[in-house]
Amino acid sequence: MCGWVLAALCALMALGGCARPQSEPREPSSDQPLNLVLVMIDTLRADHLGAYGYHRKTSPSLDEFASGAILFEDNRSQATCTFPSVNSLLTSRYPTHFLGQPDGAMGIPPAFVSLPEILQKRGYTTLALSASPIMRKNPSRFNPHGGFDRGFDLFGEGCVWKSANCIHQRLERQLGDVEQPFFAYLHFMDPHGPYKPPPRHRKRYAKEDFKGPDFVLAGNPNPISDAIYGKGPVLRWRDSDMDHLLDLYDEEISYFDDLFPRLTGTLEQAGALANTMIVVVSDHGEEFFEHGHVKHCRAPFDTLVRTPFILRLPGGPTGLRVRGAVQNLDLVPTVLDYLGADYAGYGFDGVSLRRRIEEAARGRSAPSSKGEPPMAFSSQADWRSVFDGHFKLLFHQRREVFQLFDVAEDPGEKEELSRQRPDDFRRLRRALLRWLIATEGGVANEAALARSDESERQLRSLGYIQ
Repeated sequence: MCGWVLAALCALMALGGCARPQSEPREPSSDQPLNLVLVMIDTLRADHLGAYGYHRKTSPSLDEFASGAILFEDNRSQATCTFPSVNSLLTSRYPTHFLGQPDGAMGIPPAFVSLPEILQKRGYTTLALSASPIMRKNPSRFNPHGGFDRGFDLFGEGCVWKSANCIHQRLERQLGDVEQPFFAYLHFMDPHGPYKPPPRHRKRYAKEDFKGPDFVLAGNPNPISDAIYGKGPVLRWRDSDMDHLLDLYDEEISYFDDLFPRLTGTLEQAGALANTMIVVVSDHGEEFFEHGHVKHCRAPFDTLVRTPFILRLPGGPTGLRVRGAVQNLDLVPTVLDYLGADYAGYGFDGVSLRRRIEEAARGRSAPSSKGEPPMAFSSQADWRSVFDGHFKLLFHQRREVFQLFDVAEDPGEKEELSRQRPDDFRRLRRALLRWLIATEGGVANEAALARSDESERQLRSLGYIQ
């Protein structure tokens, strides 16, 4: 491996290209700071939204929102579990920083500043409304320590496991009492399993007359998960059962999409929409046996790490699609840049995307760094991955197994290309190993792997993963 690390770097072509927008990004007004609303849609795959090319019309409202905003086509999340993916997103630090905390804590350690803390110090009213059992202020079954409330003036967690309407109703009640500028973090659990939209939702994809096991009818993938990962009895299921679970997953997306205009409508009624930056993201996706897995918290294939990133900037570009790899952890420096905050001293792992947005708005390619295109890195358990906007390399550290995919031509990551594309393989391998040395102290670093093992054990003991 040392030879790989010491090898000279290859010059790479810059990636980019996008539609020309209707307007340039605006400069934030110093006398009227922008509000910020961060919409976290747990377990949402980018490839199940129309704006990202899905064949079903699951998301007309989000698609319309994207048409008046900036959409990053090639975004990747940093982990395939809520913890530590959200930690990474809110701090712009890679997941390894949050693994193996004392007593199994999941919250953001005091050593790492988070977005709500930064904005709170800048005079923002900070509000969180979370339906997640992980993103909690107080202990829950899946997060025995809570600990995500630092920097929030108000942390509402009464909607845990409830549908999107619960978050919306509480936002309606809270906005009247919230002084501007404000930061609102809204964590929705649609479409996380079980895939069961409210009864009033009119189903569009799941067949009402489907005949199958009760757990499939209930949208519950856990029995299959238990069988696959050795925690339950041997179980037989049909392809049609998995298809029905996926149909119900799409119903959950459709349900959230139906509600989304009510969120923006509530901001408009409060007189805040015109001066509010809105970001739509997700922490990870979901597997439906595409790579032999179900649910999430597994290897960082794109079914789990390709997530939406849509930014609405008042007065900014509309209909802008930015190509080239970006990461969830680029969110914090990007929004701080547009809010006029000096973020240089925080030691973020992510970068501001403002320059790329402005270059894309002029029809130019994404700027390169040291001759390389932008890259995105993800990790889970023993797996690490790097993506350059075209090719993606997965690496299992303990097995020393690499897998190369051309995701531009093979978005399902079915054909492994290490032998067919040796130059791209070596180039991405060098980039991945450099990143491992910089973030984890080396390749297959025992301390880093031990922290990852401990976090995996904790999540299994809590029943969050099998």
